[in-house]
Amino acid sequence: MESMSSHLPKVDDKALEFDVDIQDAQFNHEGRYFLRLSIHSLHTSDFTGIQVKHGMETTYRNENEAETDVVTQPESAVLSRFQDKRFSFRLPIGFCKNDKNHDVYLLVEAFSLPSDGGMGRKVGEGKFAIYPRPNAPRIKADVEPGEDFYNYTDVLSLLRTVSTDSVQMHCGRIRSIYALREVVVPKPKSPLKTPPKKRIKKPTPTPQPSPPPSSRPAPRPKPPPSPTSSWGGDNISIMLPSSPSFPPLSDGKLVKEDPLMDKDRHTYAVQPTYRHVSGGGTEQVDVILHGASSLPNTDSGTTPQAYVIVKKKSDTNQKGSVTHTSLRPTSSPSWEEMISTSMDASKAGDEFLVVSVADGPSKQELVDYQIPINSLQPFHQYHLELVKPKKGVPNGVRVFATITRKLPQLPKDASSPQYLGLEVLLRAVQKPLQTSMGPLIAVARIVPDFYNYKSNYLVSHPRAAGVTMTSVSFPSPHPASFSVPPGTKHGYPQISLPGRPDVQPEWNHPYLFCDERDKATLFTPSAALVIEYYHQDQAMTDQFWKMKSPMGFSALQLDKDLYTELIKESAYKGLRVDNLPIQVFKDYPRGTDIVTIEGKQPTVGLILKLITTNAPDAMVKAENLEMLPALDLFPEPSGGYFRTGDDNSNQKSPEVLKVNFAEEPPSWDSLSSERAESPPVQPGFYLQKVYKKPMSPIKDGDLPPYEAMESILPDYQYIFVDPDNKSGPRPQQRPPAATQMPSSSMMPGGPSTSKQPNDLDQTSMNVLDHQMKELENYRSAVHKMGQDILALRQQIRELEANNSQLRRDLANYNDASKLMIESSELDNLTKPEVMSRYAALKQTLQTNSGDMQIYKDKVQKLQNELIKKNDQEKKYIKIAQSYKQQTEVITKLQEKLKKTRTVEEALKKQEKVIEKMERILEKQHRDRSKKSNDAAQEANEALLEENKRLRQQADDLRDQLRFNNKGSSDSETDKLELYQALEKAEARIQSLERQLAENSRTWGKERADMSLRLNEAEHGFGRSGGMVLHDYPVYNDKLDKLARNSPRRLSPLYR
Repeated sequence: MESMSSHLPKVDDKALEFDVDIQDAQFNHEGRYFLRLSIHSLHTSDFTGIQVKHGMETTYRNENEAETDVVTQPESAVLSRFQDKRFSFRLPIGFCKNDKNHDVYLLVEAFSLPSDGGMGRKVGEGKFAIYPRPNAPRIKADVEPGEDFYNYTDVLSLLRTVSTDSVQMHCGRIRSIYALREVVVPKPKSPLKTPPKKRIKKPTPTPQPSPPPSSRPAPRPKPPPSPTSSWGGDNISIMLPSSPSFPPLSDGKLVKEDPLMDKDRHTYAVQPTYRHVSGGGTEQVDVILHGASSLPNTDSGTTPQAYVIVKKKSDTNQKGSVTHTSLRPTSSPSWEEMISTSMDASKAGDEFLVVSVADGPSKQELVDYQIPINSLQPFHQYHLELVKPKKGVPNGVRVFATITRKLPQLPKDASSPQYLGLEVLLRAVQKPLQTSMGPLIAVARIVPDFYNYKSNYLVSHPRAAGVTMTSVSFPSPHPASFSVPPGTKHGYPQISLPGRPDVQPEWNHPYLFCDERDKATLFTPSAALVIEYYHQDQAMTDQFWKMKSPMGFSALQLDKDLYTELIKESAYKGLRVDNLPIQVFKDYPRGTDIVTIEGKQPTVGLILKLITTNAPDAMVKAENLEMLPALDLFPEPSGGYFRTGDDNSNQKSPEVLKVNFAEEPPSWDSLSSERAESPPVQPGFYLQKVYKKPMSPIKDGDLPPYEAMESILPDYQYIFVDPDNKSGPRPQQRPPAATQMPSSSMMPGGPSTSKQPNDLDQTSMNVLDHQMKELENYRSAVHKMGQDILALRQQIRELEANNSQLRRDLANYNDASKLMIESSELDNLTKPEVMSRYAALKQTLQTNSGDMQIYKDKVQKLQNELIKKNDQEKKYIKIAQSYKQQTEVITKLQEKLKKTRTVEEALKKQEKVIEKMERILEKQHRDRSKKSNDAAQEANEALLEENKRLRQQADDLRDQLRFNNKGSSDSETDKLELYQALEKAEARIQSLERQLAENSRTWGKERADMSLRLNEAEHGFGRSGGMVLHDYPVYNDKLDKLARNSPRRLSPLYR
């Protein structure tokens, strides 16, 4: 034990930090897997003091275990890489000791998830000894604080135990980097002191005996400076105002939208309803969500399982478009989904696109970004990194997205009047591959100069090709963040959704190139369509989403010949491109060469279509694509050009579209030597063609070589070669007769040989003669060319003059001033011309005068009609006023008519009452006829006659009311007289009611008196004349008369 602890560091009183970085994993079976890492000890089962941190997070959680994200193992021979792969565990003081009882190890458990989304099943586990370690690797005993005790890479096997026979079986392995170090608490930095001289002289605390206690409190030490804010810089270096505080971590706002279910997969691919433009009267924004980083935790402190919501700001009470949640809780999720939202085109200028990230289980909003719609350029694909500072996240919460704004119609540009854009439909890899490439993201772009782009971005090591994300800071983004660069050498890249499955990716993704700068470089000699392929699992890291170093690319030359093919009538619906090679780089890191199951180079299929309408439909929903005409990528050399290349084909593409990774092109010396080895057929002087070395394309920023003008001249020159003397000085000999110059030495009878002049030999004379002829030909050609140029310039001047004259005539068309004569013109005009001009002016004046008179007549007629219309309008106004008055009168009469109906009903009731009273009066009259005197009898008779007369008047009034209801054409005066008569009758009826009431009372009293007397007589109580009854009403004729004559008003029975 002593020998073992002698080479171990002293860790009993130290807190340790253990880091795990998972590089890759490989499982024996296909499926979806994730790992669970946990810390265990042989001494204790209490792990409350252990803390864990994921990736680049700054805070630790009190847990002893952590989980990775979910990866898919397509085949057993393919390596899988996790996104959430870095973990740091902090072990408390005393957890690790140098004895045999405190062994600490890391337990790695592998779980398999079923395809239907159920619970995971444990398939294997492995253990790694954290402390103490065995001999490999050795632990450094003497290390500085913060230095690693060990840091190395190891492969951990994952085993599972078969329960039947307790046999362990291998299920996979993981390769990780393990590191252990001491936790060093950073010392707080003391604030800067100014001036330094005075501050240095102050005594510093030294280990001295404690002073005696005093009444004054000890000075409190200054707190450490606050960390530097990401908004404002260093707040403690100089006396500057502090930066604004961060926005709160979360205000607890809950969202209404639920994430998509696993079975809903429409956001992972382009749907058949996809269009390049929006609907009529609306605008549409497409958003491809790539991922996010540094997401904050929820209010409950849990790691979010995030999803994204996209909608416009005005839809606060409506639900927006959503994505799926991440596979597991993580602060750096990855989605790769496309969702859309639409809005009214008239209100789009004031709208904001709101991109919100929320937690799936709690539906709590974590962060939101508001993007102004009017800052987005239509039909341009933005690749944005949305950054918003949050409390607890100094660097800001980042969301990576690709945004495209669509209008109802495509824009028109003067650079391409014949078409509005080029649509490219990337279909799929045409043959299955032997090895899996994983989900691939395809990036397409139009490159104006493919040679420079190839050499600078594709062939260079490391390859610089990729997609640059534009960082936009929130909550107040600057409009310049959304500006589009005016010129770019590598085009405007467009990103697709990942292609699946892994062994034969299929995209069916449409690209639309309608930018003015892209269309300006389309169908030029050096333009090309480049499609680069990137691995999805390598794009998202813990902090960023970036696409660098593609695994391969495809290129298609876009020149005039391709344009000729596209504008054909047969290619109106599209032009099919099959077998476009995928040129995989030789340094592809995944091992073997990428070939199809047939051992050939992989290829993809495309559909090209020239857009000529304002509102085109995408080719995603097109059917029978195989019936479209196909483009021949390898035509015969005499019939066209080579558009691309294939290593397995005998017909090679031009060098500009082919990247040679290993093989070097043949040198020019070998080519020239091969051409020089072919000797002439017969001895003599021959005109031999000597090829020049082709000029290489010039890179951006380089100057052309000194022989640039010579290189662009025709690729040949003429020389005379003497096959009999290939080396050394040429001997003075007679050339063959076929090429001899005529001279006296060659005449018949002359000597066989003669001495030539010293300055020129026969060969030089022949060469000089040929050169003079060539020079004369060139001179005549140049002279003719100059004459043609002069003629063309003269023709251009004439055409320009004619064009100017036509424009002036068009501008002065129907202008009255065109016939005016200036004083300067009269000097050059003859008398007949002046007379003709005068006659023309007079005729024009007469014509204009006639037209003027016609127009005046029309105006006068219209004015008269206008006056008549005004008079009719006044009549209509008067009629409307009278109609309004009559309507008011009719309304009043209708109200009075309602009252007459009520009076009629009241009369009926009163008539019944009168009849009853008459019967009572007649009965009483009969009873009292014997006792009443003549005066009372006369009064009753008078009342009866009055009642009869009133009844007759009531009948007359009733007849008149009926007559008024039937006859609607009576005058207003008759109605008023009837109403007056009705009022008089009503007053008379009221007086009769009073009299009837008085008579009723009188008759009632008399009846009661008579009943009383009758009752007394029946019971023997005879009443004498001197008998007095107290409190008994006594009948008196005088009082009766008085009562009758006194006026009393009785309330009517019904009104």
